[in-house]
Amino acid sequence: MTTKQVFWNLIANAVKFTAERDSAFIEIGQYQQDGTNAFFIRDNGVGFNMKYADKLFAPFQRLHPQEKFAGTGVGLSIVQRIILKHNGRIWAEGQTDRGATFFFTLTQ
Repeated sequence: MTTKQVFWNLIANAVKFTAERDSAFIEIGQYQQDGTNAFFIRDNGVGFNMKYADKLFAPFQRLHPQEKFAGTGVGLSIVQRIILKHNGRIWAEGQTDRGATFFFTLTQ
């Protein structure tokens, strides 16, 4: 698996979770963090409660009902695994009904 899969999964999630918005907004960007490139994918979708952020990257953990948002619940765990194999770090910030931002770094 490659970093291409990381972008694919994160962008697909942004599209999925903004689908019901009248005006969806998805932003992809990069910035410097402690001398390392950090990347982000930000959206204005359904977001999530930060109280449950620790569950985002666990396989088969879902913060939204499967009936409303299709998927297997493994996409973010795959992303995390790829990032870790590249000695990177991944984290997310979100707010219910106000969107989410996924950040990651790669050092390899």
